[in-house]
Amino acid sequence: MTTLGLRRERLRNDELRALIAAYLVEAPLAGRIATVRDLGARFGASIGAVQQSLAWLEAAGAVTVDSRRGQGTVLSSRSLGGLWSAARNEPLVIALPLPISRQIQGLATGIKAALAAAEIETYLTFSRGSRRRLQALRGGRCHAVVMSALGAAEACGPKDAIVFEFPAGTHAGGHMVFERPRRKGDRADRLRVGLDRDSVDLQRMTELEFAGQAVDFVPGTYMQFGDLFRAGRVDAAVWDIDEAPVDLPPDVIHRPFSEGAQAILADSNTRSTVVVRRDDSLAAAIFHQCLGDRRVLEVQQAVVAGRRLPEY
Repeated sequence: MTTLGLRRERLRNDELRALIAAYLVEAPLAGRIATVRDLGARFGASIGAVQQSLAWLEAAGAVTVDSRRGQGTVLSSRSLGGLWSAARNEPLVIALPLPISRQIQGLATGIKAALAAAEIETYLTFSRGSRRRLQALRGGRCHAVVMSALGAAEACGPKDAIVFEFPAGTHAGGHMVFERPRRKGDRADRLRVGLDRDSVDLQRMTELEFAGQAVDFVPGTYMQFGDLFRAGRVDAAVWDIDEAPVDLPPDVIHRPFSEGAQAILADSNTRSTVVVRRDDSLAAAIFHQCLGDRRVLEVQQAVVAGRRLPEY
């Protein structure tokens, strides 16, 4: 069984340490923390087990706690990297989209930099299709996935949790409809539309744009859309404007979404989110702490503008 996440059959020592570590990640520095009795009641553990876990985290150098007369127990210092390492003893693994666009290259660079600043050992993996990344998360092969707000709203279930959301433009610069204009004589023909079912957001955008029209969906990945156009097998497809090839046939044009699709999408297709398993409170706490300032956005903007090389 994978060590990622929490097993609910019984609370082991490592699970209790992870729960207490998550609490300490977000507890105020120099502030009073909950008593061992309160922590035991919160996590369903004995006072002795809580004391042992706190002692373990202190011995690992993850935190320093002091008992002060009249103030209870105070959190004097903490290391986010130390708390993660002591509780999990493994790198933090994040699955992102393929780094084809500058937005994703910059976001990956910014996330890696923010976690490195907190001394958290981090591995980034990249794969095509938000559905595949969610499967990796649910299968315990990563601790978090990055996907669009649109994809997260469509595909996340009760065991998934969106723990952080970036502003518009962080996931993609935008999307357009690429199509061959219909000729007067073929108005009655069914439109052949490329559809990437591995990508939750591309599938949703495509279905919104062509709702109510006579279409046949042609399965394919967005990386195959160019070849499908050149082979004359599709008449239209929705594409990220930053990833569409420049060597499409000359009769293929691009246009914005229809007003109806735009009204539903707003900017959800361009915003990035971070998703974790709902029972992984430690990963959620780490992302809340590390991604909350402008560091990630500043790094991403520098990469997009060419002022900084991607590094992940």
